[in-house]
Amino acid sequence: MNDSNKMIEKMLLLANKFSAQRHITAIRDGFVALIPVTIIASFWVLINNLILSPTNGLLKNVAAAAKWMDLGNQVYNATLGILALLIATTIGYKLAISYQEEGLIGGVVGLISAVLMLPAQTTLADLEGNSVTAGGVLTQTQTSATGMFLAMIAALLSVTLLCKFSKMEKLKIRMPESVPHSIAKSFNILIPVFLVTLILGLIEVLVIWGAQTDLPTLIAKFFQTPLVASFQSIGGLILYVLLCNLLWAFGLHGTFILGSVGEPIMLTALQQNMDALKKGAEMPNIVTKPFLDAFDWMGGGGMLICLVVAIYIGSKREDYRSITKVGTVPSLFNVSEPMMFGLPVVFNPLLGIPLVIVPLVTTTIAYYATSLGFIAKTSVLVPWTTPPIISGYLATNGDWKASLLQIILIAIGVLIYLPFVKMTNKEKI
Repeated sequence: MNDSNKMIEKMLLLANKFSAQRHITAIRDGFVALIPVTIIASFWVLINNLILSPTNGLLKNVAAAAKWMDLGNQVYNATLGILALLIATTIGYKLAISYQEEGLIGGVVGLISAVLMLPAQTTLADLEGNSVTAGGVLTQTQTSATGMFLAMIAALLSVTLLCKFSKMEKLKIRMPESVPHSIAKSFNILIPVFLVTLILGLIEVLVIWGAQTDLPTLIAKFFQTPLVASFQSIGGLILYVLLCNLLWAFGLHGTFILGSVGEPIMLTALQQNMDALKKGAEMPNIVTKPFLDAFDWMGGGGMLICLVVAIYIGSKREDYRSITKVGTVPSLFNVSEPMMFGLPVVFNPLLGIPLVIVPLVTTTIAYYATSLGFIAKTSVLVPWTTPPIISGYLATNGDWKASLLQIILIAIGVLIYLPFVKMTNKEKI
């Protein structure tokens, strides 16, 4: 085995270990569980801003239309408005199951811990700028995607401790056999849950006493804000896209593996854009989850919609054309696996090069097109399966120029893929 094969095997082993790590898997599966919630919420955000908005909605001249925005706001408040609490629950549930513990108690402890990390008192301001301190109040800044980073940390830490403590026999309260199993089980975890809440509660209290601030403020200042900022730079964005597609080139689902790291950051950026949109202010972020979905993952990882078109144009290989006929419809909905593993694209030196290059080019163009104001910033979380051209229009809250940009990016991607597709015609089958 030569050195290059050994290096590839080591990379694959490392990537597989990373994606299989229980905490990374819990984050990933926790987000997957909330896909229906985020889609429903995004639907109402779209309806409110694209149709009902009194300033730029399609029904802006209909007096009664704006009143119906209350319905969308209600749904938003109960879905994306509490996304941090929801993700703490789903991550806690999935993580507990990975330790062979009951998922329900893991979800409950994850939720409790997320709230435990929030300050007991919150300063609120009215419309006139007067402030008042209130106890037992959770603001949407704390419970929405903006507070998700801290909620994830709380859920991972608390449920890990819970599962470790639960395996210690000395911490279990034994009940007589006559006691129903469900009640006995609750008493078995009584001390572990007590210890977890004690530890996390102490952390928040000691931070308030010692640093004269609270954990959400501390996390936002030293961790969340720099992470969001790193993704808003072209360098940080290019690095993320590069790594995702390099993993794809070696047969690993790059967006799946790195999504557990990048998705929370990009959802936080999206939340900030949504908040600004609701206030009528300038949206602060270019890079969000729908930005990548709309301009970098058209057809799936590697912008494979471009490969599909390039094969129809330039491939003389019957096997490629046959597989592409099967993979075309999935690619239209951004599902790349039939093409990725059918041709295959993975471990294919010729197609692996444009697989990495094309998203880097489209990312750069889309980033600067947004930065220079040619297209609107993304502010709606559309389903990742939304077909290209439609996705750009919806994600930017109805900017037709975003759809035009998608068409241009697909054309550029096809031109990059085409020479490599023609090279495969000379391969021996």
